[in-house]
Amino acid sequence: MDGSNLFDDITWCATIGNIAEIEGNMAAVQQLVYRFLGQYLPALLAARTQPDRDRVWYALWSYLTAPVTRSKNFSLPYSSADEVIAKIQIELARLGHKSKG
Repeated sequence: MDGSNLFDDITWCATIGNIAEIEGNMAAVQQLVYRFLGQYLPALLAARTQPDRDRVWYALWSYLTAPVTRSKNFSLPYSSADEVIAKIQIELARLGHKSKG
């Protein structure tokens, strides 16, 4: 696996940018990708156990569903947050990273 592909923001914008609640809101997509690449992906890569990975996924889900604030201009319903995480997991698997189990 080429680690540089994991941090390609264009790949991640394309992967999650078509979620209905943020589609067309490039600022929200970019903010989410920025946060994922800067915080959640490094935590996933560092996670050694399944409980550690589960905590990262739950933290990301919590971020996605948290209310809108001055610094976060989107909030997803639970089902859409689940969809984002599933899409990320599929893309990570495609790139050769084991993000589950």
